[in-house]
Amino acid sequence: MARIWMGIALAAVLAVGCTQESSPGSADAEGVRGGGEPFEAADQEGVAPGGEAAPLAVPAVGPTVIKTADLEVEVGRDGFADAMAGATSVAARHQGFVVSTSTGGAEARRGTIVLRVPAEGFEDALNELRGLGEVQRQRVSGEDVGQEFVDLEARLRHLHAQEQVMLALFDDATSVADTIRIQNELSRIQLQIEEIEGRLRYLRDQTSLSTISLTLAEEGVAAPGAFDRAWERAVDGFVSVFAALVVGLGYVLPFAAIGLAGLLVYRRVRPSGSPG
Repeated sequence: MARIWMGIALAAVLAVGCTQESSPGSADAEGVRGGGEPFEAADQEGVAPGGEAAPLAVPAVGPTVIKTADLEVEVGRDGFADAMAGATSVAARHQGFVVSTSTGGAEARRGTIVLRVPAEGFEDALNELRGLGEVQRQRVSGEDVGQEFVDLEARLRHLHAQEQVMLALFDDATSVADTIRIQNELSRIQLQIEEIEGRLRYLRDQTSLSTISLTLAEEGVAAPGAFDRAWERAVDGFVSVFAALVVGLGYVLPFAAIGLAGLLVYRRVRPSGSPG
């Protein structure tokens, strides 16, 4: 029993160490020594119990910026189909792909295409898309998630260390109570590992592939205006109010029917000489 509790305490100590290592002032987060000097290659090694140098598992973070762009381009008359085909070709030329397309208008003269391209080809692809016509609107943004990468990697290493401790304790458990206690703690740790690994997969996908949303419209095709949006909201509001009235009547009508039936019964059974 004492061994079990010591193991759980050790896992808790590792969790505290995880928090300290992933803090902004830590060596992993800043990549500097306590004195403020950059790490050298020799700083990537530790000393094993036998006195030999043992390399530390310092993860390679890689690209850390999520790049996105929202672009609207006006093309010439009858040039919408060619422009959509050209946008698809831009994605293929940069080893990217089309995520989705949507078109509108009487003859499909306006539409949106969403592209994913490798981050290193983001600027070139964006310039080629601008060249499809006249740029009406654009918004380009980048989000640096390098610190989140470092924090998640540090937490993941410590959670794996906790997992190994709990697995060793699980093999040594001698009672049902100890087994259940260790299993609960192990499940909690493994759930955190899965959550962090899922977040890391998402960040790697978003940083390795940039997203470009391109809206194409032929010359003279107006964008949906404020009046159209107001009309849609008015219709939605009318439908909502009508639906609420129907629901309200559904509650009121049964009680009204009961009241009417009671009134008819009262009129039939009341004495003939009574007032009313």
